[in-house]
Amino acid sequence: MIIGTDTTYLGNEIPGLRGQKVRIFAVLRGSLRPDANPDADDYYVCDDTTLARLGGVTAEDCIDAAPILSDGTTPFVHVDPRAIDLECFAHLLNPSAQ
Repeated sequence: MIIGTDTTYLGNEIPGLRGQKVRIFAVLRGSLRPDANPDADDYYVCDDTTLARLGGVTAEDCIDAAPILSDGTTPFVHVDPRAIDLECFAHLLNPSAQ
């Protein structure tokens, strides 16, 4: 399961978020590619079944996520870190290290 997973943000691109827990809401497939098409039907994937059918998360994806607040809820505002900047996908930086 990917959607709904809680993980830690390890990157530096989102000020103040490093080391914080975030919750995954969707995968923005191929969003780091120069030819990414945000209007494509398979760009914003918010269910695990579809994500698995499309091959899962890659290093070229960003993640729709939100910080987890102290009461366990998430705010309305979401962020879109690179998948590789989340602890649960850090292995995508060096796939041979799996």
